[in-house]
Amino acid sequence: MIKTVNFTQRYVLALAIIALLSVLAYYNLNHLISSQSNDGKTIDTSSRQGILSQQIALYAIYYKTDNLQNSIKSMEDSHNLLISFPMSDELKKIYFADPILLDDKVKKFLFHAKRFQENRDGRSLTYILQNSQGLLQHLEKAASIYVANAEANTEKLKQVELLIFILTLVTLGFEALFIFKPANKKITEDTQEIIRQKDYSNAVIESSTNAIITLDANLRIQTYNQMAETIFGYSKAEMLNQLSFGKIIPKEHVAMQKEGIFHFISILESENRKEPHEIEAINNQGQTLPIRISFGVSGKDNDILIVASIQDISKEKLKDKIMIQQGKFAALGEMIAIIAHQWRQPLAQLSFNCLYIRKKLTDLELIKETEKNEEIIQFMSETITNFENFYKKTDNAIFHPNTSIEQAIKLVESLLKLNEIKLIKNIDSNIKIYGNSNSLAQVVLSIVQNTIDIIRTSHIQNPFISIELHSTQDSIILTILDNAGGIKVIPIDDIFKPFHSNQKRPSTGIGLYMSKLLIENQFHGTITANNVDTGAVFTIQLPYYFHII
Repeated sequence: MIKTVNFTQRYVLALAIIALLSVLAYYNLNHLISSQSNDGKTIDTSSRQGILSQQIALYAIYYKTDNLQNSIKSMEDSHNLLISFPMSDELKKIYFADPILLDDKVKKFLFHAKRFQENRDGRSLTYILQNSQGLLQHLEKAASIYVANAEANTEKLKQVELLIFILTLVTLGFEALFIFKPANKKITEDTQEIIRQKDYSNAVIESSTNAIITLDANLRIQTYNQMAETIFGYSKAEMLNQLSFGKIIPKEHVAMQKEGIFHFISILESENRKEPHEIEAINNQGQTLPIRISFGVSGKDNDILIVASIQDISKEKLKDKIMIQQGKFAALGEMIAIIAHQWRQPLAQLSFNCLYIRKKLTDLELIKETEKNEEIIQFMSETITNFENFYKKTDNAIFHPNTSIEQAIKLVESLLKLNEIKLIKNIDSNIKIYGNSNSLAQVVLSIVQNTIDIIRTSHIQNPFISIELHSTQDSIILTILDNAGGIKVIPIDDIFKPFHSNQKRPSTGIGLYMSKLLIENQFHGTITANNVDTGAVFTIQLPYYFHII
């Protein structure tokens, strides 16, 4: 008992010393950072004074009154700020004592600058030109003193930091020798004893087709068989004797992780403990997987064990998802057919109206606008046809992909201007590919439209969209790059899944999914998305069927 108390007292004392030294180091470091920050601001302000004096002289010569007024104000504000700071004796001599009297010189220089700016006084201009170089030399001298003072202050604080560091190392050495070494020896002995006591394996459990995991009263894992390793990806060494059940089974699914094991046992006893439950688990890659889990109880009081028997039902769920997805595709086809039926007559009427109006107009500009409207209506009609024939074999042809790109851009041209989005195009117009021109336009339109929506809702500064089309030895590469902040979906490939949408607006989430199907099914190409710098880039790779003409 005396030995334990003695060890505890030494341990507490050592921690107190370390804590004190840590506080001193933090205070000194914080003071050093604060001092360097303030000194940096002072040095920067002092250095800018010389630049501002020369700018005033330059703007006075060329009569740039607006720039002159801004420079005068900046120099005056900076000077007032500098003389308000505490100064060393050396700086006080420069600013307020003979022979320099820098404070008076700066104020007199600013006085003549203001008078020239207001009245175009020739004498003031002469004074500015004659004294600007001399004033610059004095300001540079003051700036050099600010630098020297800052370096001296920094050196003092570094010496204090070194002293604290040495004291900390000495203290740690004593702690390692008289505290941590004996403690480590004791911990090692206890750990080896626990391993010897718990190092067992049950052949029935290891050969089970279910994952078997047992937890003690402290929720530490005591049994973790080979099937558990297969399902969850964690090794037995990672999981045994660890509070790691929450890593694979989220707390919201199992009450014992929130309320305690004995509360959980009372729930099992009041219900049918053999009834399995279907929930979601998490593997070591962070991926969720459906499981079927049932619990049993072994032992009593502090020796009690909870036995979890787990089945991976991913394949069962996959079959269900396939059936649901097939139903979604069927519903999507019906929806497209309804839209096509509802839109065709109005679009035809709009096209006829535009044609009628164009024939009646004499203004060439209005005639061009109606022609653009007719092109848009025609594109919408073709889009409906493409969606109707999406699952059918369609006729393809050789075409220039730049035509599809321009066709898509026309539809969002007004949105680009409205949101002040810069469009950068680097397109090889000689490239030809084989496929459906309107389908490629739909892909480009979907990507660009998504980017515009994100820029509009995120208030991106200086937004741009860059479209590049070029050829390599093996394929045609189309890239669409933006600075809209990047894709937030994890994993990023989920944006191409059907009915997935990460936007805060009503959306079916099929735009990029349809784009992926168009590229893969109609063009036999690939489409990928990645985050780069401050935005995202979509890369479309198409087969290189035809050489550049």
